[in-house]
Amino acid sequence: MITPNDIMDRIAELVAEKFPGEDIHLELCPQGFTRPCTLIVQDECTCNVGFGTAIIEFSPVFTLTTFVPTDEYHQSHLAELHQRQMILTGLFLPGYIKVKDRAPKVSSLKLAGGYDYDTVTVALSYTLLRSEFEEAVSAPLMEHFNFDTRGE
Repeated sequence: MITPNDIMDRIAELVAEKFPGEDIHLELCPQGFTRPCTLIVQDECTCNVGFGTAIIEFSPVFTLTTFVPTDEYHQSHLAELHQRQMILTGLFLPGYIKVKDRAPKVSSLKLAGGYDYDTVTVALSYTLLRSEFEEAVSAPLMEHFNFDTRGE
């Protein structure tokens, strides 16, 4: 079974291969972070439990934000910033990413940015067998408890 955390870790590995030695932040950027760096955030994860009788579809969405050193007018860095955005986009152009024994499919890509950052938002899709999921989050059944209901 793979989880969104496994996918985020794999995305971080892929980013590290493209930008060796740079900081990669997961979920939060610390105050005073160094540039260049990349921030990876899981935006959401929807689940389709009606996908099939034995299958659950997971659709996690991740945003990768890239930062570069800027000048005081936020102009000279734009070419480098957009280049980094294209490199991050390239991570997902095969249409899937390999995570453990699975390959979540890339459902969509969205590129955006601001004065000193660019983003790549990727939506992925993969399925799990219901039994796989239930084993991972199993809780004891009521039959496993011995309740005394006599009130003594």
